[in-house]
Formats: sequence, structure tokens, C-alpha cells
Amino acid sequence: MKHNKVFIYGKHAVSEALEHAPHSISKVFLAPGQGDADLRKLIRQADVPVAELRSGGRARDMGGSEAHQGIIGALIISQLVRPYEEFIRDLKVTPDMSLVLLGEIKDPQNVGAIIRSAAAFGASGILMPKHNQAPITGSVVKVSAGMVFRVPIVEVGNMNMTVRDLKDRGFTVYGLEGDAKMSVTDASYDGPSAFIMGNEEKGIRAKTAELCDTLLAIPMHPRTESLNVAASAAVVLHAWSTKHPKALQ
Repeated sequence: MKHNKVFIYGKHAVSEALEHAPHSISKVFLAPGQGDADLRKLIRQADVPVAELRSGGRARDMGGSEAHQGIIGALIISQLVRPYEEFIRDLKVTPDMSLVLLGEIKDPQNVGAIIRSAAAFGASGILMPKHNQAPITGSVVKVSAGMVFRVPIVEVGNMNMTVRDLKDRGFTVYGLEGDAKMSVTDASYDGPSAFIMGNEEKGIRAKTAELCDTLLAIPMHPRTESLNVAASAAVVLHAWSTKHPKALQ
């Protein structure tokens, strides 16, 4: 990912990080008088250093335009995002498993929303290319509602090589394409599944689309040309989850 350290803002985001990925937080900055007992308990349990957050230039630099509620966490990306080789080595593939591959998605809002939907519908990981992809930022964490700390985030070097490897491991790979012949509601989703979500403007790269086992489209009213990538991810993951109720348990 592009930046090794980013800042996350507010009690909810920092609490989620401390509870589910404490190793990724290097320091918590608290404004004077910020005495939230639950948060301080999580900080103690995670044994994370605390520094005072005072108003002024430094606070503005860390907080940017975000509402931080007097609470900012320093997030070390390399401690949160796992390399694909490590992730796949430890993964126990089951028929009720899905993975989401981000195909060079540029908008952090979309990245965060997809992560939130992936968590809601039982996905086992988010795979993100190392280059040409919006990285994990404070905005991504906020939009994901802290789910970035609950679903494994995985960095891949080459998308096409990753797709081939997943297929070798028994995954059926689906690509979302607006003009595909098969509907997301008609696919059987037998066995472990991987879903590729393409770039907001260009969609899935042609070579990557060729590697997909099946391309899927979302049926919709003719007055609407398309859904954005985050909404599309939610629709297809919900369709998949209806065939795999165990993933929601």
C-alpha cells in the first residue's frame, strides 16, 4: 500500500481497531479531558501508548477534515494488511467461503463501502492490488464502519496471477460486468467463490475478465443504466449469501 501510517478518527474506529486488530495501532492521541472509560480500558488491554492531543497544527495535520471527537489513532498499514502469500498459506478453503478482489478501485468511499458489505455478507477476505488502487486510509476505515479490522485485508502483487492461483485452489471466479448474460440471481455459487469488482470507469481489465469462470450482471429497471461498484458488490454478495447461509453464522 502507498502509505505505511495513516490516522483514524473517533471513538468507534479506534475502539474497533483496539478490539480486533490491536497490533496495528502504534499510538492513541487523546484530547485533554477525554476520559471515556471503555476506550481507556481497551487501550490498557492492548498496551498501546497514549499521547496528548492538543488543538493546533499537529491536531489539524492528523485530523484533516475528519471529526475526531478528541480521539485519533495511528494505524500502521503493514501491520493490518497481509501479503497474499501469507494469507493463502493459512487459509482453510471451504465451500461456504467467498473472497472479494478489488480491481483497481480509485474512490476510498467505494473501498470502505465494499469492505462493510463484505463483512455483512460473510466474505473471508478483501484482496487489493498493490498498485493503481485506493489504499486503506482514515476515510476508508470510517466508511467501512470499522469492518476493515474484522475482515482480512490482503495485498496482491499481480491480479491475474492471483486469479489463476485461486482457481487452482478450487475457487470459482466471478467478474461483475454490466452486459454479462448471466444474472447474479441465477448463478449457483457452488463451492468457494471469488468476486472481482472492476474499476469505477473502466470495469474489469480485459485480460482479467478472460480468466473469470463466469461474468455476472445485475438485473435492473431499464431507466437505470448501472449501479456504482460499491452497490454492485452489496447486491452480488447478498445473492451469494442466500446460497450459503452458513457464511452468516
